[in-house]
Amino acid sequence: MAKVIRISLLLVVTGILSFCSLKWKSATEFIESRPAFSSSEEIEPDSMYSNAWLLWINQPLDHHNPEKGFFKQRVWLSHKSEEAPVVLITEGYMAPQNFTSELASLLEANQVVVEHRYFGMSVPDSVRWEYLTVEQAANDHHRVVEALKEFYKGKWVNTGISKGGQTAMIHRAFFPQDVDVTVSYVAPFNLERDDRRLVAFFDSVGTAEQRKRIAAFQKEVLKRKEELMPWFNDLITQKDYTFRMGKERAFELSVLEYPFSLWQWGGPVDEIPEPGADAEVLFAHLHQGSDFGYFSDQQWEEIGPFFYQAYRELGYYPYLAAPLKDFLDEIKEDTVSNGFMAPDVENLSFDEQVPFEILRKLKKVDPEMIVITGENDPWSATSLENEGFSKMLKIEKPGGSHRTRINNLPDSLKNRVMSQLEVWLN
Repeated sequence: MAKVIRISLLLVVTGILSFCSLKWKSATEFIESRPAFSSSEEIEPDSMYSNAWLLWINQPLDHHNPEKGFFKQRVWLSHKSEEAPVVLITEGYMAPQNFTSELASLLEANQVVVEHRYFGMSVPDSVRWEYLTVEQAANDHHRVVEALKEFYKGKWVNTGISKGGQTAMIHRAFFPQDVDVTVSYVAPFNLERDDRRLVAFFDSVGTAEQRKRIAAFQKEVLKRKEELMPWFNDLITQKDYTFRMGKERAFELSVLEYPFSLWQWGGPVDEIPEPGADAEVLFAHLHQGSDFGYFSDQQWEEIGPFFYQAYRELGYYPYLAAPLKDFLDEIKEDTVSNGFMAPDVENLSFDEQVPFEILRKLKKVDPEMIVITGENDPWSATSLENEGFSKMLKIEKPGGSHRTRINNLPDSLKNRVMSQLEVWLN
């Protein structure tokens, strides 16, 4: 009798699974049946995929109080097969087009790219800044996973680069069961409004000779600012940049930003012009190493949501101006906070508890996670540490910059990453 019951149960379970697998005959049919997606548009897929869509998902402004309204969030879906793994890319900013990520290619996976709330086209009709929080964004990603997991049965990996990698870790902290593995590339995990580790980093990065050469360049540029300003004026006119802080202060801030940008993107230190170089050569190199548009009103409008997040919950880096104080005319502070870049929002203040609460959640979950950094990338100074985690694999590329990826790691480190992914994804 027991044998008959077991056989009957097996038949019932098999029947249920068969029904589920036949519920949608194709990914297209599944997408068109999802009420969470307000619209879908089939687009040309990259070569490794059979189909791709631009999707719009209705997201609550406030996941705790949906009655406060909704906005449409942009999602790109690339389909390979129902059984293949799924790589979920938690963008930290806008996601204006579809693409195939390194990780999706390595894993031969389906891919989902989610534009971050309040960036690009994923913006409410009326921007209410109080709903731009890490918890609300994590809930956005959770709803995307919920909407797609009914069809995609393979293992899930969430991932992102820089702020996107930070977003992936935060998503995992709030919803640890959404994905099986997290891969975070060159991501910070700041613990302060102006994280001091991002100042101390510049006392030890590279060699003493390299640091000396960078400081000499900064001093030379500032001493000869009047010679360089005509090229600066021509450039900002050509680019239609305006600066509410004044163009001379913007110029000086660009000089303070220069070491961060140089190390972040792996600029060749041995190509830095020596003191006494032609003014045009000095300016060309400064322009190459420091984006003047970064402090412009035009870019401020585009990246304002990021600075709101930075100075509410995520933290950022300040500039240590004291060593250059004798050469600065507009900047009088010893340490300059980038807080002036945040939108003019009443009562904006940094919640010191948020990063530590996320860290507490992550350690409690102790997720399968790979954290990839570059040794010379300033953001490595605030990357997540192994302490308190038993499953996390942290990989640092020697001499690596913010461009560090799995495919450009030394073979030994790349093999460690791929072997660990194979174990976790079975």
